[in-house]
Amino acid sequence: MRINRIVLALTLALFGSFAAFTPANLHAQTNADIANNAFEVNVTVNVTNFTNVPVTIPKGKRLVVQNVSLAGAAQTTGAYVQPYVVLYSSINSATSIPRYFGPNPSVTTPGQYTANVPTTIYADSLSVGPAFAGYTPTFLEFNVVITGYLVDLPK
Repeated sequence: MRINRIVLALTLALFGSFAAFTPANLHAQTNADIANNAFEVNVTVNVTNFTNVPVTIPKGKRLVVQNVSLAGAAQTTGAYVQPYVVLYSSINSATSIPRYFGPNPSVTTPGQYTANVPTTIYADSLSVGPAFAGYTPTFLEFNVVITGYLVDLPK
């Protein structure tokens, strides 16, 4: 009987840990739900005004980002520049958290960059902006495609 209580306690602790690290307020989705709530948006960011571009998420919904695709260019008069695209997301009105995506340079065309990144980001609000490392770019522009699906928030 003592072993059964230990097994039960360990099982409950395991499920409690799983619940603690699972994003809150998400309902289980079937493939049909995901297909019916598919989300895709195309955002252009550039270094001209260095502002973040907001992504519209319908009221009462949470966006689950599954993929970020980047294509663009960056140039500098210095030795090098590494462009980044930053997704700022927040859930439950919390402070935005940045996620940095660093595209790879083209091996055939200098100054051109691309990336296709599977990811998981939960967002009640989302914006996209440019960033860089290295020398200040004289030109930086990226086309950013964000794909995923929407889930209903509990009322």
